[in-house]
Amino acid sequence: MDIEYQIAWGTYLGAGLVLFSLWCWVSQIIASSILRSVSRATVFLLIFMPWNLPGEDGYYAPASLVIVLEFSIGSVEKIGGAFLALSSSIGIVAAFYILRGIFKR
Repeated sequence: MDIEYQIAWGTYLGAGLVLFSLWCWVSQIIASSILRSVSRATVFLLIFMPWNLPGEDGYYAPASLVIVLEFSIGSVEKIGGAFLALSSSIGIVAAFYILRGIFKR
């Protein structure tokens, strides 16, 4: 792998950790623990879930960025896998936290 690619991912992960920790601090105002947990997990997945770049073997980008960039400047047909993976991951995490909150009571 290229050193520039690794530096870019390192920078992105560092900035993502800062943004995620900022969101964890801001989301303390959410009264419901279920909504707070779901929002934190959603932000985590939106920032950090990797997806293979269309047309590039061995290179990854955050799935949310792949979806946005392919939708705006690429072809809409290429966002299917990234969108399905991201939305199903968010759905599974949301269902987990909701069920955990229900059974915890």
